Amino acid sequence: MGLMSDEHFTVDGTLLEACASLKSFQRKDRGDEPPVDDPGNPTVDHGEERKNETHASTTDPDALLARKGSGKEAKLSYSGPVLMENRNGMVADVGVLQAMARPSARPPW
Repeated sequence: MGLMSDEHFTVDGTLLEACASLKSFQRKDRGDEPPVDDPGNPTVDHGEERKNETHASTTDPDALLARKGSGKEAKLSYSGPVLMENRNGMVADVGVLQAMARPSARPPW
C-alpha cells in the first residue's frame, strides 16, 4: 500500500519491569535450604553481589537484572524495543525480549 518508507527507520526501546520482586532473585546453587527466618521474608545478605550469571528469580526465571543507565538502580526487567518508520511516524514492529546485558546490544532486526 506504500504507507511506509523502506529507508528511514529508528529502533528505540525501554526496560519493562518484571512482575517479580528482588527478594525472589536468589542464588541458582542454593538448593532447598530453608530460610533462617520467616519464609515470607527470608534473610537477605545486603552485601552480596547479585549477577544474572549466579542468580535467578524464583517467580520469573526469564527476567534479568538490568538498569536504564549508569547510576540508576537495577531491576528485574525485560527489554521492550520498538522499530519506527521515521517518514510517516508508524510503528513497524515491537517486541518483548530478555533484558540486554549491555546497552550496546541490539534487537534482532
